[in-house]
Amino acid sequence: MLVYYMTCDHMNSSGCFRLPDGYAIADLGWAMERYRTARDLLAAAALISFDRATEEVFVDRWFRHNPPTNAKHAKGARRLINKIDSDPLREKAEAEFCETDWGGQSEVVVNSELSNHSRLANTPILQRVR
Repeated sequence: MLVYYMTCDHMNSSGCFRLPDGYAIADLGWAMERYRTARDLLAAAALISFDRATEEVFVDRWFRHNPPTNAKHAKGARRLINKIDSDPLREKAEAEFCETDWGGQSEVVVNSELSNHSRLANTPILQRVR
């Protein structure tokens, strides 16, 4: 089931998403009790975190295995993290995001670093646009 959480249509680049039980059992074709037992076992093993109040799932260590790959990706991930309703899950996602190469940088630093190292940013066409 961990693979389901990591690859389902509900997943996004924050590693956290809202997943009502009914959606999950429809996707998996499982009985409710089987699904909840499996989810609770994953949470007990610290592979996911789940907030019953908001029905949100966070795949623990998401950013260790799926860090942002560029400035735009990092900005989008941070935007999605800010939209997480669950305070504990948002705080966990923020903490893990901050451990990535992009987590501690401001947008200005990220964009400056990108333009200094990107071959595309140094092409004649983009040089004239600036």
